[in-house]
Amino acid sequence: MNLKTLTASALLVVAVAACGSSAGTSAPSSVTASSAPAASAAPAGSAAATNATPVTVKDFALDPKDVSVAGTVSLAVTNAGPTVHNVTIRDASGKVLGATKDLTSGQSETLTADLPAGSYILFCSLPGHESLGIKGTLTVTQ
Repeated sequence: MNLKTLTASALLVVAVAACGSSAGTSAPSSVTASSAPAASAAPAGSAAATNATPVTVKDFALDPKDVSVAGTVSLAVTNAGPTVHNVTIRDASGKVLGATKDLTSGQSETLTADLPAGSYILFCSLPGHESLGIKGTLTVTQ
């Protein structure tokens, strides 16, 4: 095996390992606790997606990085990168309030959440993706 093939194989193994997730690391797609705000995810073509704010996730950024919405949060998330990504909402304490499923390249999903006014963190919950730059802010106004 030549050096180029060996190097390419090693990089592929690292990339696959970085994009995989274990059962305990994925964010829930909805919140079930009765005291938590409601969140859900819907396919991009559904009625929930009609008035949604577009958010593109890619290697390794959110576009736009900072999102501001009034009232109910509705984000039309599209993965424009070659790597699997998701978009997750958490509060300042680290509690996950909603998330899309893991989206492959080209997939879309609408994330809807009823959140009180305030600032939240948008990020990709797959291992290492947030630290690589898939992080932004969500500001909810009433």
